[in-house]
Amino acid sequence: MRLKRISCRLVLNGFIIFLIGLMGSIILIKTGSPETMELPNEYLNFHMVSLYLQPAVFLLFYKQILTFRNINVFVTVRKKNKSMIMHLMVLATIYCLIFVLGLFVPYFFTDYPLFKFGNPIVGIELILLHVLAFLLLLWLLVGGYNWHRPYLLLLMAIIIDLIYHYYIEKNILINYSPVYDELYRAIHEIYGGF
Repeated sequence: MRLKRISCRLVLNGFIIFLIGLMGSIILIKTGSPETMELPNEYLNFHMVSLYLQPAVFLLFYKQILTFRNINVFVTVRKKNKSMIMHLMVLATIYCLIFVLGLFVPYFFTDYPLFKFGNPIVGIELILLHVLAFLLLLWLLVGGYNWHRPYLLLLMAIIIDLIYHYYIEKNILINYSPVYDELYRAIHEIYGGF
């Protein structure tokens, strides 16, 4: 009975994570400017995904980690600790894929171009790098299963996510297209939508 309740909770969290991605995608598509609408601008340049949606997924996933942490003693006695960590990493991967599906798939049903301002190959690499960084941070959170200060790990993951978005991803976006450089936009009098 308890295992069934845990399974239902895992499925419910997966559904909520999908809804977070889906609602975020719909909001980004509805509020985005048609002149600047493209995947990298909507999902990588704007702050909504990294500032709000991904930390919400971190919190939901970490709640699951802390739930499993309560049975850590029983798992360790049975020498199944590595197996449990592997299951949690698989769960993190599934949650990441569910979130990415909810976030990116609705954009494909619009008439907007995928890559409008830059090289599509570099754009795809940027998106894959963003998803990889998100997955690695979810895997980092799995460490909270054994760590003695679990909430510090959650704070670290959120801070690393924000540092990646604001300092690394923003600079890499300039390689995709100079339009994402503020100085370039000021010189060429390109405002609004970026």
